[in-house]
Amino acid sequence: MLSQYNINRRQFLQLAGVAALANWAEPVWGDTFMKKNVKMSLIELAGTPAEVGRGWGQAMAENMHQGLNRILTVVNEVHKTSRAEALSYAMKLWPTAKQFDPELEPFVRGQAKGAGMTLEEAWATRCGLELLFVNSGLAAMCTTLAGTGLATPDGQSIMGQNIDWFTGTPIALLHIKRSDGLRQLVLPLLGLGEYTLNSAGLACCLNGVSVMQPNLKPNISMGAYLPRAMRQTDITKARQLLEQACRGIVAVTLADAKANLLCVEGTLDDYEVLQPHDGFLTHANNYRTSRFQAVDGCQMIFPDSPARTARMDDLAARLAGRLTPQALGQALMDHQGYPNSICRHPDPAVSPGLQAESLGSFIMLPSEGAMLVAAGNPCTHEYVRYDV
Repeated sequence: MLSQYNINRRQFLQLAGVAALANWAEPVWGDTFMKKNVKMSLIELAGTPAEVGRGWGQAMAENMHQGLNRILTVVNEVHKTSRAEALSYAMKLWPTAKQFDPELEPFVRGQAKGAGMTLEEAWATRCGLELLFVNSGLAAMCTTLAGTGLATPDGQSIMGQNIDWFTGTPIALLHIKRSDGLRQLVLPLLGLGEYTLNSAGLACCLNGVSVMQPNLKPNISMGAYLPRAMRQTDITKARQLLEQACRGIVAVTLADAKANLLCVEGTLDDYEVLQPHDGFLTHANNYRTSRFQAVDGCQMIFPDSPARTARMDDLAARLAGRLTPQALGQALMDHQGYPNSICRHPDPAVSPGLQAESLGSFIMLPSEGAMLVAAGNPCTHEYVRYDV
């Protein structure tokens, strides 16, 4: 568990989101600024894909129903797409998805049975980003900071991000013991992504991207390729799966217990593997690959992303050789550009149904098999340690 912050007046103004926001300050760990210490209930799942899926559905039934309804409501508001039309579109992605991952069908059918959903509904919860693909009113999304080698005191990899999405969306933490012996800690955000650390030391961060290629559509849903990638015990195999399937919806940053670090980002017909610069990788919701910038839709969909990217790059540069869990936690609570900052808060200028905030925050330590999770904005919630 990380300690509590001791803040001065300058830092308090930063946390309050006052216009004259403070610049970067070194993390100070003390006892005067009390954060909420919330330990999330760990949902234990075990067995075959069907058994894990059924247990997942039973434990997360309310979240899955609420999440699906929220996604479909936003899709209807933005695209004027009915529930039936949205479910039908998601099912168009189903044949390719289950062919890509043989474990997917028993898992999703198990989820559906456990949650009291139809197969179509259960699958649609895993296609949220695809359903929101051309959403021009999306105010959410996340910012990642990862480091290894020269960036960290011990040379080991470390990564973290805030989970930004629509205000009030529930999050949970799952501990999965697969029948093949692999264990996973999973933070699922509805069907939009599963932030995962496994017992082989493979970890991921996820950042949504938007590509303007109107004549192309996603082929394999993230709900199919990401779980398969995160079942791998070797980062090279995970990277190869992402190179094959990661197209135009999300950039995936991978780290492992051997201090490897990389990011795969793609358009709908191309991909690039990003390597650390001076030990660091940062990502928000705009493309980092120069040849992808001509089709980057971030200015329309994620207009605050370039500012968050620049801010995280600046914070990383100031942390060369000193990226510890404490320093990373401090970076993730940064409020420059409040409320649309790295630590995001609801923006009163956005309609209530589309307001977003940092629902939680995590830091992954692959070499220790540990995930540190704050169950809310990291500026107000303490990080708690969970071991895979």
